[in-house]
Amino acid sequence: MGFILSGAGAGGLILSPVIRALLSSVGGRWTLRIYAGLNLIAGLPTAWAVPRSQFAASSTVGGPERHNTHVSRTLASRPTFLFSAVAALLQAAGAQLPLSFIASYTVSLGLSASKGSNLLAASNAINAVSRVLTGYAGDRLGRQNALVLTLFLAASSVFAFWLSSVLITTSSSLSLWLAFIVFYSFSAGGYYALFPAVIAEIFGIRQYAAVNAFMLFVRGLGAIMGGPVGGQLLGSSEEGNRAYADIAYWDGALLMGATLCCVGVRWAHGKGMGWKWIA
Repeated sequence: MGFILSGAGAGGLILSPVIRALLSSVGGRWTLRIYAGLNLIAGLPTAWAVPRSQFAASSTVGGPERHNTHVSRTLASRPTFLFSAVAALLQAAGAQLPLSFIASYTVSLGLSASKGSNLLAASNAINAVSRVLTGYAGDRLGRQNALVLTLFLAASSVFAFWLSSVLITTSSSLSLWLAFIVFYSFSAGGYYALFPAVIAEIFGIRQYAAVNAFMLFVRGLGAIMGGPVGGQLLGSSEEGNRAYADIAYWDGALLMGATLCCVGVRWAHGKGMGWKWIA
């Protein structure tokens, strides 16, 4: 799973400079058209090659029978499900905020927009490696343990490095910002690599399709919420890098909330199934 999901980070590494070059040469509209075409070219063969789902209808004497892929009331009322849903919402709202503002915050520190684009590409490269390594760590330390740890480190990096870079108006602001990009990009990859496996571990493979689909829906709501609110919190350009202070507070609060919810998942699952240190 980690190897498969690392492709998202590798794609960001490649596409970030490519999209910037396209924006400079053909403009925004044609850049979107080209990007849509690339998605279509890559998506159609992938969709065709995907094997038949194990949750698809199976033939019986009475006719085709389809496994239930809906979230039942019993499932939705479980503490593990509720904590997981809130964690998915908060993590999706906060995870993409730093990536959205890497280029603009880099410019506010006095660097060029091309340097900001390069830092975004570097962030995606680190994230790709992280997804593989955290998946390996989850196999050794327990997936739930590794998930909580990586989320906590991601939230801590926002307060320790990004917020410090915003509030400290000295030459060390850039150093703190670079440290944040490295530390956050590595720790933030853990959620993407581990959460699907955690769902299967907690709810079982028979419930995986229903739970995962609902979590993806909730993550979509979180993505809609996080970015626009962050944009509203952005201060005026006259404030310089201090214009990003409220965004850093907002992002750190979202990720720390997601961490606490994953701790709740760990607690609820341990209470119901018996506590294990490696889980």
